[in-house]
Amino acid sequence: MKKVVVALMALALTFLVIVAVLIATGHASTTKQRPNTLGAPSQIYNSYMYLIALPLDGQILEGKYTNIRFAPYAAPDLFDESILFCGDVTGMFNGKKGVVAITYRIQASRLYQGVACHELLSVFEIPTKEGK
Repeated sequence: MKKVVVALMALALTFLVIVAVLIATGHASTTKQRPNTLGAPSQIYNSYMYLIALPLDGQILEGKYTNIRFAPYAAPDLFDESILFCGDVTGMFNGKKGVVAITYRIQASRLYQGVACHELLSVFEIPTKEGK
């Protein structure tokens, strides 16, 4: 019985020593800034948001803004999402039926009564099994 306990302790000690050596000698690093020609730090990120959803309803506000309420695809019963777009974007939704994929800028272009409005870039119809 003592031999088993001694063997387990030796095995545990060996494991801990190996882990300590690997941690001490590892040369892992986190992500780093990508260099640019100016030498200034910069952030690389996607400035667009993508949403696949079913448009439920919308309204034009003061002729300059469009508020559209969406039911996100595969979770329409859980919640809905309203997005305020700059300008009258109803023309981009003309002829589109069912689920759509929209792309818009994350950064707000303007404010409407303290709420950010976004620039709508594209609207594509997504074919579904029901639409065949």
